[in-house]
Amino acid sequence: MNSSPHADLDPQVVEFLAKLQSAATQTSGTPLSADEKIAAVRAGTISMAQFGFPHEPIGMTKDLVIPGSAGELTIRLYVPRQELALPAPVLLFCHGGGFVTGDLDVYDTACRALANRAACLVVSVAYRLAPEHPYPAANEDVWAALKWLSHATEINADPQRIAVGGDSAGGLLAAWAAQKAKSEGLPLIMQVLLYPTLDTTASSKSWQQLGTGAYGLGRDDALVYYDAYLPPGIDRTDPQVSPAYATDLAGLAPALIITAEFDPLRDEGNEYAVKLREAGVPINHYCWPGMIHALLSFAGVLDAGGQLIERVSDGLRSAFYSKHK
Repeated sequence: MNSSPHADLDPQVVEFLAKLQSAATQTSGTPLSADEKIAAVRAGTISMAQFGFPHEPIGMTKDLVIPGSAGELTIRLYVPRQELALPAPVLLFCHGGGFVTGDLDVYDTACRALANRAACLVVSVAYRLAPEHPYPAANEDVWAALKWLSHATEINADPQRIAVGGDSAGGLLAAWAAQKAKSEGLPLIMQVLLYPTLDTTASSKSWQQLGTGAYGLGRDDALVYYDAYLPPGIDRTDPQVSPAYATDLAGLAPALIITAEFDPLRDEGNEYAVKLREAGVPINHYCWPGMIHALLSFAGVLDAGGQLIERVSDGLRSAFYSKHK
């Protein structure tokens, strides 16, 4: 299946997937409708929080309400333990969840860890979810948060040191926001794409090879989530919908992209990294051998998840402070 020199699953992943499969077998029954699948993945997202990075103290967290395109939008501000020179660099974080699940609480411990280790503010955005709020609701919310950050004097954010990042579906929103930021002239210092969704057609070889569900993420389920997110008639090869199809990538913010060897989303992330490099965008790309999708969410049980947090934090610190000493 994979000719890579790292063709074997990490032993921790093997053990973890076995536990997940055992739990799934005990609860399996009649096939679920699309609505039932979405309800189930939402319930599962809450239970999966137990596998996240351990909770750690932080300087401050505060939920704020800012103007959104469709009314009030909630964000959560993380201030690290260490004192920051103001105005401070900031990461706008977009959580994963297939556009249908995920929230501020599920990603709370990861955002705490990133703030402390990257020595920056982190702002996590509670964008609207499908199917209640289909495309382009999530995009609009992320863009509203990014524009707010660019003049957010009340949180002492440095408008010249803004990074945008996210994992999985949040990676799509971050990649799209980076493309829009370039076109709108909004400066970004970095984009962080963690095993990102970039092509909502789910047509890559890695989706065909790895999307059986055996590695934690199934193509059939993903298409249910994409269908909930994207109304009928939407062109899934439109770069506004699938950033992988953008043709003018020159001038985008420098990128840190992390993909995983046994992730069905692997190829779209790897190929986007190649396209960015060919367009002259500074890029740091690492495909994690032996690993699966949602590595950040499993940082409490997979050593590589904690290493991912360190790798991302190192990249952010370098971007934020190399020219601002």
